[in-house]
Amino acid sequence: MKFFDDFVKLIKEHIFTKDTKIIRQNIDFNKLNKEFELTTPPTPISDEEVINYLKKYLNYSVKTNQPGFLQSLWGGSHIPAILGELLIASTNTSMYTFDTAPVATVIEKSMISKLTDLIGWGKGGGTFTSGGSNGNLLGLLCARNYSFPEYIKKGNLGKEFQIYISSESHYSIENAAKIMGIGIENIIKVNCDKNGKMKVQDLEKEIKNTLNNSKIPMCVVATGGTTIRGNFDPINEISKVCKKYDIWHHLDAAWGGAALFSNKSQYLLDGIDKVDSICWDPHKLMGLPLICSTFLVKNLSNLRAIASCEKDPSYLFHGKENNFDLGKTSLACGRRADVIKLWLTWLTLGTEGWAKRVEYCLDMASYLEQIVKQHKNLELMSSREFTNVCFRWVSKEINEIDEFNIELRQKLVANGEYMVSLAQLEGVQILRPVIAHPTITKSTLDGLIIEIETIAKSLSK
Repeated sequence: MKFFDDFVKLIKEHIFTKDTKIIRQNIDFNKLNKEFELTTPPTPISDEEVINYLKKYLNYSVKTNQPGFLQSLWGGSHIPAILGELLIASTNTSMYTFDTAPVATVIEKSMISKLTDLIGWGKGGGTFTSGGSNGNLLGLLCARNYSFPEYIKKGNLGKEFQIYISSESHYSIENAAKIMGIGIENIIKVNCDKNGKMKVQDLEKEIKNTLNNSKIPMCVVATGGTTIRGNFDPINEISKVCKKYDIWHHLDAAWGGAALFSNKSQYLLDGIDKVDSICWDPHKLMGLPLICSTFLVKNLSNLRAIASCEKDPSYLFHGKENNFDLGKTSLACGRRADVIKLWLTWLTLGTEGWAKRVEYCLDMASYLEQIVKQHKNLELMSSREFTNVCFRWVSKEINEIDEFNIELRQKLVANGEYMVSLAQLEGVQILRPVIAHPTITKSTLDGLIIEIETIAKSLSK
């Protein structure tokens, strides 16, 4: 019991200590490797030694719950969700049957129903997944089944399927194509406009080209919140093309799905009710601890077709309530009850709380965008629709601007108080802070700019 209490005390201090400004210790792999070299001791070590390891772990971990963490499409912390993690581990169940997870099954079905209602489907279905990449894989699997249902028993039979993505889509589509045996050469990257949005006219041209070459248009993947810019493809217009050619329309809204909560941002997802499947990650802008990810489908039978076994295993599905078994709509058998984190947080925030969170983050992104626009040495590198702000430091005195910004970011992270992502946009190196959690304030963003100015001044010398 003492070990448990000491352990929880350290976790509590980590969560609630807000006075630290250091986001990341400037420590290299070799030093860390030496600090943690005793990971598999031949005999048990003392509780005190374990606690010391925990202290080191927390000390060297990136403080993603601090305001200065602006690097990723996630961050911050909800206390109810953290407690949800404890509840999930304490009950240690799996989501494959109602028999083993009765309450969690009821909650997950209710939560999926709420999300499909927000989308505008009314009826629909889905499952919690191991992340957005898995959700995109499920979308493509459903698309192949829609295009060619016989593949489940006979395989592809040499058919060449093609997938259409924007040139700014997430890399997980390529991984899914490799897993499915479709091949990355059958991924067609459709051109984007100056704002990083898929060109619908170019999409239709590519589909016609596929048909002229006797290949099969399998799926169009639109993006609701691209990884770098945070911008949204024209979902409604893409859906019209998909309907015209009878092609499955999948939406990767892992990042931008939360825009549905606010009346101020719903327009970004105009036409979402017309798509066939959606990937949406509550662990991103909604701030749930990793992993909390969903795959949603307009017609649940499409998901059941690709997830169910030909013959239900007798050791899994039994009992009077087996019609409610979620294992029949999931590729995973053993699956955590990640829905509990979302459920507990929703109880404490309400739907209105999600809307306020989205609107706050949008307001902070707008504030940072205005600072960048007014700054003589900061250049905004993309239009902004969501909470990603893309910019770089420029000056007449700098010969190699890309290299300068790379080094600027390295110094920024090494100093420890801020973390932002470095990315390439149309071949140019940029800085990409993301407002993903409401612990970020105007003073946080002011401080970020001051830190960037200080570093840029020192590098210029």
